[in-house]
Amino acid sequence: MKRADGLKIVGRVFPRVDGVEKAAGSALYTVDIELPNMAFGKILRSPFPHARLVKIDARKAERLPGVISVLTRDDLGALNYYYGAAYKDQPIVAVDKVRYVGDPVAAVAAVDAATAEEALGLIEADYEELPAVNDLEEALRANAPLVHESVSAGGELHGYHYQASEKFKGTNLCYQFSYARGDTAEGFKKSAHIFEDTFTFPRVQHYSMEPHATVAHFEGDRIILWAASQDPFTLREHVAGIFRLPLNRVRVIVPYVGGGYGGKLSVKIEPLAAALSWKARRPVKIVLSVEESFKTVTRHPARFRIKTGVASDGRLVARECEIYMDTGAYADAGPRVTQKAGYRALGPYRIPHVKTNAYTVYTNTAPAGAFRGFGTLQVTWAYESQMDIIAERLGIDALDFRLKNLLKKGDAYTPGDTPVDCDLKQGLLRAARAIGWRRKSARGNAGKGLSCCMKDGGGTYKIASAVVKMVSDGSVVLLTGTVELGQGARTALSQVVAEELGLPLDRVIVAQLDTDTTPYDPATNASSSMVVMGLCVQRAAQDLKRQLWRAASKALKEKVGNLFLKDGQVNSLRGKKISYNAVIAKYFGANAGEIIGEGSYQDQKSAKAVLGSPTTFWETSWGGAEVEVDRDTGDIKILKYVSVADVGRAIHPIQCVGQDEGAVMFAVGHTLREEMVYKDGQLLNPNLIDYRVPNFGDLPDEFETILLENRNGPGPYGSKGMGEGGLLPVASAVANAVYNAVGVRLYDLPLTPEKVWRAIRDKKTTGVME
Repeated sequence: MKRADGLKIVGRVFPRVDGVEKAAGSALYTVDIELPNMAFGKILRSPFPHARLVKIDARKAERLPGVISVLTRDDLGALNYYYGAAYKDQPIVAVDKVRYVGDPVAAVAAVDAATAEEALGLIEADYEELPAVNDLEEALRANAPLVHESVSAGGELHGYHYQASEKFKGTNLCYQFSYARGDTAEGFKKSAHIFEDTFTFPRVQHYSMEPHATVAHFEGDRIILWAASQDPFTLREHVAGIFRLPLNRVRVIVPYVGGGYGGKLSVKIEPLAAALSWKARRPVKIVLSVEESFKTVTRHPARFRIKTGVASDGRLVARECEIYMDTGAYADAGPRVTQKAGYRALGPYRIPHVKTNAYTVYTNTAPAGAFRGFGTLQVTWAYESQMDIIAERLGIDALDFRLKNLLKKGDAYTPGDTPVDCDLKQGLLRAARAIGWRRKSARGNAGKGLSCCMKDGGGTYKIASAVVKMVSDGSVVLLTGTVELGQGARTALSQVVAEELGLPLDRVIVAQLDTDTTPYDPATNASSSMVVMGLCVQRAAQDLKRQLWRAASKALKEKVGNLFLKDGQVNSLRGKKISYNAVIAKYFGANAGEIIGEGSYQDQKSAKAVLGSPTTFWETSWGGAEVEVDRDTGDIKILKYVSVADVGRAIHPIQCVGQDEGAVMFAVGHTLREEMVYKDGQLLNPNLIDYRVPNFGDLPDEFETILLENRNGPGPYGSKGMGEGGLLPVASAVANAVYNAVGVRLYDLPLTPEKVWRAIRDKKTTGVME
C-alpha cells in the first residue's frame, strides 16, 4: 500500500536488525569476551561506611598459587588515579580512607575467578572506623562528619564546567544550581493561596540484565578495553588521563550492551580493570555480581520542598523550589543531575515568578549517577502531586486546573531556551479521554489520576558524527557511535539510511563500535539517539547520495537534478536506470572502491540559555492511571494506565511503543516497590529477593501507549527522541489516583502497602484526608 508521505522504510515495522542473533543466543556481550592468557579480576570492598585505611598488606594473597597480581594503593603512584564524571574525587582503589560499604580497597587478578575470590580473603586491611552520614538529614547537620575533607577542584562534563563553591568547605555540599526569574517574594504577596509541601524520592538501582563488565588489555603502551559502556569516547578520555596517554593510545570496543539506563555512563569499573591489567601485563576480565552493581551506582535519593502561589482565579503566580540530591560517597554525575533537576522543577506551566535552588550532597552510601530521567523523576513526582493538592483544595477539577496553566506551543520555558515544541493541551486531553477522566470509576475504592511532564531532551551541548559507506556491490555499512543497549537504535538508524538511499533494510548493516574507527559520539543518553545521531546518519546518507548522483550523471549522461534513487538503482526522469554497483564500477573503472558519506551535528552554545546551550527538543509525556486500593492491606492495583508520548514521527512504531511501555514499567518499580534500604551504613537489600523489581504480575490490567505524531521534532522526518518520557508521569499519576480512590495523600515514594495502609488507618483515626 502506497503511503501519502512517500516513505517506504521509515514509519514501518521491520524485524530488528539484531533480533535473530539475540534470540538465538549468539549475540556477543562483554561478559562473553575471551582472550588468550586472560586473567580474572575480583575486587575487595570496604565493610565499613566510613573509615581510615590504616594498613593494606597483600603479600599472602600474592603468594597464593594462581594469583597473578594484586592491586592496592601502593601501586598507584605513577597514575592520575582519581577519576569521576563531574569531579575527579574517586580513586581507583582506596588511598586514604573508605567512604561507603562497597568502596573498592584492592583487586586481584588470577587464573580463574575462584582463585581470585580466595585471594581476597588473604588480603590484610586494617581500618580505623569514623563517624558516618547515612542520609541527607545526617549529612546536612551542623558539624556533620565530612565525607570529603577538601572542596573538589571541579571538572568539565559535556562542555559545561562544574565547580564546588568555596562556601561549601567544611560541609558535605558539593554543588549548587540556582535559577530565578521575576520576584518570588512579590509573587507570593500577590497570591491568594500559598501551598508548601515536601516530597521525597527513594534510592533505587538500575538493575540492567547484563552486569557491569570490562575486559582490559595492555599491549605495550596501548590499552584496549572491551566495555559495557554507554559512552566509549568519554570513557577513552578518562582512561587516557589516568594513564597519561594520548587518546589514540586508548581503544574502546563496545559489543552489545544488555541494558544501561544511565548506569553504564561515565566511568565505573573500567579504570580498575585497566590498572589491574597494567600491573598483571596480561588481559583481565572483571564482571560484577548483582550485589556489586548495587554498590557501584544508583539513582539519587532526593528531598524536594515546593512552595507555590496561586491567584484567586486559579492561575499559578509564583513557585519556589528547594531540592537536595544525595549523590553518595562520590560525585559521579551528581552535579549535572542536580542542575537538571533544578532546571526542570518549574514544570510545564506558565509561572511568572520562580526561584529554584538545588544542592548536591555527599553521604557515606553507594554513589549515585546518571539514571533514566536524569534528575527529572525526583521533581515531576513532586510538582505533579502538588498540582492535584492545589486543585482539590481550591475546588477545581485537576484536569481543568492544568489546562488553565499549561505553556502553549511556542512559549519560552526560560528566556534563551528552545521554545516549547508541542501542544501540551492536546496530549493531556488525549490522556484524559483515554482514561475516562470525566466518568467515575466503576469499582469501589478506585480512582483516576493524571500527570503532565516535560524535560529538555537530547542532552546539553552535543557534538557527534557518522559515516555511511557504500561498498562495491552497492550494499552499505553504517558507522555510528550510538551504543545498542536494547533500545533498537541500530534498527531505527538503519531505517533512516535505507530510506535515504532507496535500499531494502537488509542491505544496511551497522559496524562494530570501536573508538579507533567509529566517528565520535559523546554518549548514548538523554533520549538523544534519534535526533542527534539520527541527523548525523541522515546527513551522511544524503552526502553519499549526492556523490552517487554525480557519478551516475556521467554514466547516464543526465543532469544530477533529473536523478532519484529507488530500489538500489539510480533512476532518471526519462526512464534510464543503473544499479549502484554498476555506478561504482564505472566510476572507479573496476569492481572496487567505495563511496563514503559523512554527516555531523553540533549544538550551539549561547550565553542567553540557562544551561549554556538551548535544548535540542522537549521530551514531553502525559500519563493517566486508574487504580484500585485494598483498604485492608494497602495494596495498590493499577487497573489501567495510558501513556501518551510526543514522538514527532515514529521511525519504527512498535519499537517506540516498546520503549514507552518499558519506561512506564520502570517507573512502576519506584512508584510501588523499589527502594534501597540502608541501616547504620549497611545496604540491607542488594539482591533481587529483598529488592523487588516489577514483574509481569505488576502490569496494569489495561495498558496503552498513544504515540503523538505531529512531525514536530528536529530529527529525521520530524522525529524526536523518546525512551525517558514515559517514566515521568507514572508516580504522580498513580499517587493522584490513590488519593481520589481512598482519600490519602502520600509524599514519600515508594507507595508500599504498609504506607498506604497506615495512611488509611490514620485517616480513620483523625478524620483528615491527608
